[in-house]
Amino acid sequence: MKNHFKSIKKGFTLAEVLITLGIIGVVAAITLPTLVANYQKKQTVIRLKEAYTLLNQAIKNAELKEGDIETWDFGSKHFDYLEAQNFMERYLVPQFKIAKRCYDYDCVLSTKYTLSKRTYAGYLETEGNKGRSIFLTNGMQLWAYADSDEALKKIGIAVDLNGDGRPNTVGKDIFFFVIRNNSPQVIMQGMGSNRANLLSDGAEGCNTTAGNLAGRYCGGLIQQDGWEIKDDYPW
Repeated sequence: MKNHFKSIKKGFTLAEVLITLGIIGVVAAITLPTLVANYQKKQTVIRLKEAYTLLNQAIKNAELKEGDIETWDFGSKHFDYLEAQNFMERYLVPQFKIAKRCYDYDCVLSTKYTLSKRTYAGYLETEGNKGRSIFLTNGMQLWAYADSDEALKKIGIAVDLNGDGRPNTVGKDIFFFVIRNNSPQVIMQGMGSNRANLLSDGAEGCNTTAGNLAGRYCGGLIQQDGWEIKDDYPW
């Protein structure tokens, strides 16, 4: 009988339970943000590769109808958004499943940010080009911006991987591509640059300290790293 009562008394006290829960809470608070960030990074890479594949397939399909890319009309001016819109409408839009066009200032769009939490100032939404984008049925949003000159014809394509949803940040869900008339392969902005420069290169580098154009090279960094967001990426 005495042994029976001893076995009944064994167990955790309230203090022990609270201490254990406290430890679990501390561990969760430390590890959960890392787990969430890792998941977000993986999803970002998956969507970025999807956008890369989508654009390359669009070029390939457009060439079947419009001829080799070197014959396409890329326009002739820097930052002429009407030329860029015409390019997108002629060559890219027919290859996509379109959910909505924003050509006539009829879309209320959120502000976009840099990794340093500044308002992003170029190529997306300004007084000059606000509304000149398209939304795809897969949730992505695309802008085209003219970047041609006499030496090289090219069109820039900015992609927001989740449309107008958060975080609306260059380098996290907004990335930049370039289509050139001397290559049927879309190029990630910054691809081919020195890795150290991609992380620190002036106003457009993939970092948290540059100005209001920071982040344009982040996609090139991810691609150069083997489609991976590494530990030194300024997430």
